[in-house]
Amino acid sequence: MSFRILSLDGGGVRGIVAARILQQVEQEIRNQGKGEFLHEYFDLIAGTSTGSILTGGIAVGKTSDELIQLYRDRGKDIFPPDRKERYKNFPSIIRSILEVFSASKYSHDGITKVLKDAYNYKRIKDIEKPIILILAYDTLYRNTTFFTNCHPDLGDRWYDDCYLWEICTASASAPTFFPPYKLEPVDKQKFGNWEFPHIDGGVSANNPSLAALSLVMRVSQSSVSQEIKEQYKLYNLRLEDISILSIGTGQTGEPYQYEQIKNWRGLNWVKNLTNIFMEPTSEIGSTICRQIMGGYDSKRYLRLQFDLNETFKPKPKETYRDPRIVLPPEDRTNRFTGEKVTEEIDNTNSEILQQLIDTTSAFIDRGLTYYTRDDSGSPIKKAIASFIRDN
Repeated sequence: MSFRILSLDGGGVRGIVAARILQQVEQEIRNQGKGEFLHEYFDLIAGTSTGSILTGGIAVGKTSDELIQLYRDRGKDIFPPDRKERYKNFPSIIRSILEVFSASKYSHDGITKVLKDAYNYKRIKDIEKPIILILAYDTLYRNTTFFTNCHPDLGDRWYDDCYLWEICTASASAPTFFPPYKLEPVDKQKFGNWEFPHIDGGVSANNPSLAALSLVMRVSQSSVSQEIKEQYKLYNLRLEDISILSIGTGQTGEPYQYEQIKNWRGLNWVKNLTNIFMEPTSEIGSTICRQIMGGYDSKRYLRLQFDLNETFKPKPKETYRDPRIVLPPEDRTNRFTGEKVTEEIDNTNSEILQQLIDTTSAFIDRGLTYYTRDDSGSPIKKAIASFIRDN
């Protein structure tokens, strides 16, 4: 038995990168006769932030083509350009200060309208198959909430009647970009008059792979009946039965050298909050999950992620004793296209979105699954085909 997990990172409008990779995955599923749609092949789909938007879309039956089109057509509704450029006429240093002391850049109006249209007012409990997992961070009780339609070991949950669009909005409410989103039980007579303020799940788990793994193992090891476990394909499930396809939205992250940051004050750290504190959660989750699942050569784990722009350059004839050269921002380009790729998570310009798609296509055509100083992985298309075939 194989239990297949699809894990989708956060990353704002760069979710179009993941959607383009999903297009290749969906094509391979069809080529191998293992289904027509993503929701037919995968048993569990987990997403954080923009990954939750993709998760919800797949769960309601959208194809990868439709997911790409969602970002193309509705990205501007989620991230209105007039709000993005609200301080464009100010000098950059003044603009940075204004952004820090201003209210959130965007309201929830756009994203809620887009998701209502996309999900047709489905509640999370209305999704029977596949299992879905959406992560958001509860700022009141200081825990990452596992929003899922699979919790037979816990009984009814307060969020069961919440709309999918509400939960995904909460998961995508990145600090500084969106205000927190308040969730509350629909049936207050049953669950009480609670309020749960949530922000982007990326602050704790931008890569939801480990969370997805823990969910299936928890339920499979619980005391619920065999019949219920079989309903979810979780009866007698072992770690070696599980496979994970983990998809990123393009690796970024400014390299900060000691001399740059040694005298930073609170304002400096606040300005770089998203860049410094949310990006590492994807990397550490990927590293741990890879080792649990068998390392780089595992047939049950595949991580598809690439650097949008190269930030380091090897020294000539380098050895392990040589630190790599940090490239200045103006010299950083994509490994596969040679072009500089915009790393912003809220730039919905049609040319930028097309560049993200083209860059991802180049990664699929010419990239490898991993790069180290002395080794490298398989070609992406071959790796995707092998993952689908073996699982």
